[in-house]
Amino acid sequence: MKKIIFFISLLLQVYTSMASEQMLIKGNIKSLSKITVSLKNLEGKLMAEALVQKQSESFVFGPISIVPDLYMLTIGKTTQKVFLTNTTVTINGYYDDADPQNSNLEFTGLEQHLELMTYIPKRIKDQVSPEAFSRLNGQQLSALSYLVKVDNYDYSKTFVEKIPVADLKSISAQHLLKKADSLKQFSTGINAPDFSLPDEKGKLVSLADFKGRIVVLDFWASWCGPCRREMEVFKTFYKNYEDKVQFISISLDEDPSKYKTALQEMNIPWLKLWDKSGFGKSALQASYGFKAIPFCVVVDPEGKVFKRNIINGVELQKALNAITKNKEI
Repeated sequence: MKKIIFFISLLLQVYTSMASEQMLIKGNIKSLSKITVSLKNLEGKLMAEALVQKQSESFVFGPISIVPDLYMLTIGKTTQKVFLTNTTVTINGYYDDADPQNSNLEFTGLEQHLELMTYIPKRIKDQVSPEAFSRLNGQQLSALSYLVKVDNYDYSKTFVEKIPVADLKSISAQHLLKKADSLKQFSTGINAPDFSLPDEKGKLVSLADFKGRIVVLDFWASWCGPCRREMEVFKTFYKNYEDKVQFISISLDEDPSKYKTALQEMNIPWLKLWDKSGFGKSALQASYGFKAIPFCVVVDPEGKVFKRNIINGVELQKALNAITKNKEI
């Protein structure tokens, strides 16, 4: 019998359940006080609800026919997103309404939910393992896309392409399609947004000035430690691409004194521009669609985005090797 963590620290024991054509949730929960057990879809629509009297009382939801998807299952003070299908789920055990972490509940019939949860990345910045796209069905993949951070077009497109059209009817799938559509403006192959920003001497410089050359746009700020560390890495290889590539570092500092001090400290050997509107307020930042720095974009000679979401020197050098056809990595 396998035990896993669920509902914060509630213990689950996984059993095999018989498949059915409709969803049925039933069980017997003991509690020292009255608690409510409810089920809502991702849009907040109440699907079912039951009041469980203190001590012990059985409850039943359904049977009802549902679209396999994530649903919000609430037991007392605890709410969890759960992937449900048209199968029978049972919930038995003790729920501590005063301290939910002391609860001990057993669930059966959540095999598909448990399977997709194994593919949740341990770190927010990590992407889903490619294995998930061959192991999970389309309904599970749309649910997984809802649970993980999908913040760029190419990533969202990977999910969309792997989900059969018949499985794009769920709420999580519709959320994915809307997200992908909203991120399309930040995809590779589009025209890179132009700008007009001052250099160290106050001269305005635009992206259009470098038409015909490869351009690296490096967004940073004086207070961004990782930005400054990666910039030191850039210095170790930028000369290898000088004849084909124009490096441009764009500061998102609001404080001019901190910006100037950082320039002196960093001794950046390529073009430096300043977007004084600042991080989180910059229209240029919004047009490139990023929420964190360091962030680099490689623009091809035609002014189109070749690669974006680059956050370190290793990734940048690989992108430059690819666009310049340089075999050295």
